[in-house]
Amino acid sequence: MIYQFPDPNKSYTWYQGNIGDSEKSGNIWSSFNLDPMTNRGVMRVGGRMILNTSTTTLATMTSTPISFCEFDGYIWCIAGGRIFRANSGYPSDAFEADTSTGAVTTYDSEVSDLAVFDAKLWASNDDGWYTKTSATGPWSVTTATPNAGITCYFRRTDHLYIVQSSDNVDSIDDAGTYYSTAGQYSISLTQATDNDIQCVVETTDSLWLGTSNNKSKTYRATIFRWDGIAAQANERYLLKAHAALAMCVLDDVPYVMDSNGVLSKFTGSSFEEVGRLPLFNGSGANDFPKNSDSLSDDQFIQHNGMVVTKSGTIECLVSNIYEDAGLTYPENMASGIWEWSPEFGFIHKHSLSYTPIGSTTITDWGQQRVWNTGALALADFANDASSRNGTLLAGAEYALDNDNNGTSQFGIWYDDYRNFVQKKGYFVTTWIDTLEVQSKWERMWSIYKRFLASTDSIVCKYRITEEDATLADITWVNTTSFTTSTDISAYGPTATGFNGTTGGEVEFIQGVGSGLCAHITNITGSGPYTVTIDETATGATTTTGKARFQKWIKLHNAAPQDQVVSYSQMGIGQSSPTIQLKCCMTFTGTNEELQKLALVSNEDIKISP
Repeated sequence: MIYQFPDPNKSYTWYQGNIGDSEKSGNIWSSFNLDPMTNRGVMRVGGRMILNTSTTTLATMTSTPISFCEFDGYIWCIAGGRIFRANSGYPSDAFEADTSTGAVTTYDSEVSDLAVFDAKLWASNDDGWYTKTSATGPWSVTTATPNAGITCYFRRTDHLYIVQSSDNVDSIDDAGTYYSTAGQYSISLTQATDNDIQCVVETTDSLWLGTSNNKSKTYRATIFRWDGIAAQANERYLLKAHAALAMCVLDDVPYVMDSNGVLSKFTGSSFEEVGRLPLFNGSGANDFPKNSDSLSDDQFIQHNGMVVTKSGTIECLVSNIYEDAGLTYPENMASGIWEWSPEFGFIHKHSLSYTPIGSTTITDWGQQRVWNTGALALADFANDASSRNGTLLAGAEYALDNDNNGTSQFGIWYDDYRNFVQKKGYFVTTWIDTLEVQSKWERMWSIYKRFLASTDSIVCKYRITEEDATLADITWVNTTSFTTSTDISAYGPTATGFNGTTGGEVEFIQGVGSGLCAHITNITGSGPYTVTIDETATGATTTTGKARFQKWIKLHNAAPQDQVVSYSQMGIGQSSPTIQLKCCMTFTGTNEELQKLALVSNEDIKISP
């Protein structure tokens, strides 16, 4: 029998449903840096986000970037209690601290916000609204009001609205008149005092106020629809979660990401699930993402963390860290930008890289873990500079090595839209069940476009049994070896299940080399163990990091001669009722892609009538 990926008999090509690891949830169980969207039916690599500016280069950036905005040819950002700007108006231009007359350094690190209204740039903080009429002009306090936070411009009323406190929304008009009385372009959610406003978006005729229930995680949050004028909300809708963390609007319909990692769409009468992140695996009492079992401001997605793309998809910038002592995370949930569409489900598209802008040495292909994520913004602004790059901007907090949040850095990233650099990505299939009692999995074919660079490759691997991964702190010795005090001898080439030459997989998840999935060729010593791998982690010296060890059996590494052919056959020769595949891709150019996989099996134990 031949199993094809994508299956031509299915209603979908590639799909990640995130509700289990069987084929009923789609054909992808885990994804990292994937792009099935730009050429539907085939799989490309989404790639890493390039580090534009960080604490290392800009010491005054001392907290997560929480808001981006374009105004007067500049890109603006709030981070570290102050405002920064990129002067050339495109994402790959470095940010610098704004030193305009009247600039302040007291913006709130969690809820201050930026907006453009009445031909002015507006910034909210605890003192009120600060405005400027030009990029180089001075800042001035337009309205003094305490606790100024999240902002939203509502075109229907031509007012700028601000979450003035946890349950009040005030506004200002283009004449500078401030409204703080309920029923006059202001509202107090007195009918729901247990709800704190977390996010606000506008549709054509309404403002939508997403809240968290401040009593307990066992209480359900509310989304309020408000016309922007009335003294009370026009309607309220309960969520199946304790918080609405972020919202966006697609085709004039609001979508919400809740504290369970579920994306829901307004149907006209309620909010119903359309997709979900793989945040929960149910294996432990503490397997909850940030703010899923608490009511703190430390959330896995920030209120500005969702955007709608020109392709009609939704992208979300998320952190995957659990609220446990070890800061663990699900195996199939990397931090970064996840893209949702009805066609493909929720798939990981972009990871955040340590490699800075302008570097000719790639030190990693994207980090699996970041501590906190901030704002995500579309940044495809009109600009014809030959050096411009990027259509997205993202902000996050991260650590440089295996440190658990002890040496935090903060940064701004942009996507490599012009495909200047090498990128790595992979997917893991859901478990494939034989139609018999047991099948012999004989071989697999990969079909792809011819490679554009001699360093490009497609590495396929499989497993027929699943074991818990081993996580370890590592210290690099050179670009092909590292040491660890964790016992990883079960993954060596001579360990049970391997062929004596190539051992198990080591996936680097944090620090130098992150994004690389290599295989072990040698292990020496014990406590520490010295491990040699079959691929190169460019730039690795004596830095530390984290790695995940698993018993994937390597099938094939597409060699440079595959720039001539566009297919490869790999032998398996294993009998089992199930099998799971992993496909790791290293691409350089824009149009390189995996077209399909074909898995061949013969019946081993047949189901007889």
